[in-house]
Amino acid sequence: MENLNTTTIETERLLLVPITMDYAEEIFKEFTPELTTYMLPKSPEKISETEDFIKGSMKKREQWRSYEIVVLDKMTKEFLWCWGISALDTEAPELGIWIKKSAFGKKLWREAVAGLVDRAQEKLKFKYLYYPVDKDNIPSRKVAESLWWVVQLDNNGQEVITIADTLDPNRKLNGVEYRIEYRIHKK
Repeated sequence: MENLNTTTIETERLLLVPITMDYAEEIFKEFTPELTTYMLPKSPEKISETEDFIKGSMKKREQWRSYEIVVLDKMTKEFLWCWGISALDTEAPELGIWIKKSAFGKKLWREAVAGLVDRAQEKLKFKYLYYPVDKDNIPSRKVAESLWWVVQLDNNGQEVITIADTLDPNRKLNGVEYRIEYRIHKK
């Protein structure tokens, strides 16, 4: 089994590295209320909340339940965003991502997604990966759809909506769910 504590994914312009406390200040600074408009959970009020998130992520990584990473510019090592795959121990792991505001529009998201999803296809056994997005978060929806991810529909052909946060069951997003089906990896 791969050691997730040392797993780094390298793409043409990016490094996807395991989250550590080294990134606490950067994550705290960049995970702003503006970024969390369409996200769960809300932005942290104190750095201790960010540190608790990182500690929890590291523990889940040790248990092979989650792989939370930070994305860095390969050349400068600049922190660009945080993302992960949770519920690794299920047949439907969840992708979650947020990008710092100054990294918007740089067209790096697709490259990072390809690197992470390709690695997941190689190393994990799953039926599909899912990516929950708020229905009104048009930029995130456009990226998902540009990657040919499929939005899930109910029996009436309507988009499946309302994704509840497991950390705060009273807070819900008007969300849709995209899926990336498992494909056989050929070498």
